[in-house]
Order: sequence, then structure tokens, then C-alpha cells
Amino acid sequence: MIDQSMKCSRSRHCGFPPACQLVLVACLVISQIAVIRADGPGDNRVESVRRIPPPGIPVPVEVRGKLDAGLLELHRSIRLVEESLSESPELLHYLPDVKIFYKAVDWALRFDQFHRENEFEGAMMLVEEGLKRAAQLASGDPAWTRHTGPVVRGYQSRIDGSVQPYGMVVPPAFIPGDAPRRLDFWFHGRGETLSEMQFLLQRMQNPGQFVPVNSFVLHPYGRYCNANKFAGEVDLFEALDHARNDYPV
Repeated sequence: MIDQSMKCSRSRHCGFPPACQLVLVACLVISQIAVIRADGPGDNRVESVRRIPPPGIPVPVEVRGKLDAGLLELHRSIRLVEESLSESPELLHYLPDVKIFYKAVDWALRFDQFHRENEFEGAMMLVEEGLKRAAQLASGDPAWTRHTGPVVRGYQSRIDGSVQPYGMVVPPAFIPGDAPRRLDFWFHGRGETLSEMQFLLQRMQNPGQFVPVNSFVLHPYGRYCNANKFAGEVDLFEALDHARNDYPV
């Protein structure tokens, strides 16, 4: 036997019986309370809002000293390359491929972005790679443009003039001057501790989950929180334009 007082049949007045109306009203009230709690003056207070990315771990004094010294040397090398190649715009085009290493480590130190101890060693590796590329560029031979497998690249954004990184996965059989190949994009998830330093370390060592045969794969960084919206979306197209200079797409 069905209890008619609880039966959820249509009503002639509002379309729902009293019991169902109560449920709908309760849902509306709860949703409004959630909105009020999620968007209010308290969320705009710098001293209380949750920081993203979260604060990193302390950098030992000796580690910071080594990184500071390495960054100073890399900065000097970049300046020398800029001066020596001032009349060679075709080579200066590759300078962002060097600057991405300086920026990544400098920002990690400046903005407290070390979250694991093994990143100290990784940061030093990035500084050394930046110095290696600076020397290659100074000699007129940006050898990394011919490398296969995971390769990190960089370009200067037309949005704000900043240097932005991206990752390339180059097929093993690639030779400069080859016939055009397909290029795919892989959009990473947004980890709350994903800095430019971590992004470079990942993209230098790991081709990722998607490696189609004989195809290029471009991993955009997406400016952290912007992901693939706003400036992050423009980054995708700027990275593609930059990649076309060295890879037949």
C-alpha cells in the first residue's frame, strides 16, 4: 500500500507535491550558503588565503651558495652571448633556449619553490645545462636543436616579453631537413607544486605517456595556473610557431 502523503506525484499548482517542494527549497538554501562561504571578503585577505604553490622547504646555506654562484656564471655567459652575437639574429633566436634554465632556478630560489630535497641536485643540473648551451651558442652551434627524445625549448612571449619553456619529444629517426611529420600536443595536469624548474626537469628526462611513432609531441607549460586558458592558451600557439623553426611539422 502506497502512503499518499509521501507519493511524489504531480500537483496542479506547482508541478511538485509539498514534500518534494521542501527538498527543492532546502537544496537552494544550501547552495546559496556554499556560494556565500566560497566568495566573500575573507577569501581576499592575503594573510589568510591558502597559498598556491605552497611554501617550499628550506634551502641549505651551502646549496644556496652553489646555486647562486652557478646562476651568476650563467648570467654572465648569457650577457657575453648576447654581445658576441649581436650581429647574428639567426643565432640570437636561440637565446631563450638558454635563458629558460636561468629563469627556472632563479625563480625557484626567489619564490621558495623547492619542495623536495632531490630538487637541489636537479637545479644544479639545470644550471650546468644552461652553461653548456651558452657555450654551444657562442660557438655558433646550437646542437640541442638536432637532439632526439625529450628536449626542452624556450621562446620569448609576445604577450609580455617573458621567456617561456616548452617540452618537445623528437622521434629517434629525426634528421634536420626531413619531410614534415605530425605534431601532437600533450596537456599536463596542474600540480600545485609544478614550477618551471620541475617542468624542465620532467621534460628533459621523461618523454611522457603519449609517444606516437614517428611524430613530434609538444608539451606546453601553460604558465602554471593559467593552464590552457588566457595567456596559457596563447602560449600553445606561440610554442608551436617557435617549434616550426627547427622541426618540420
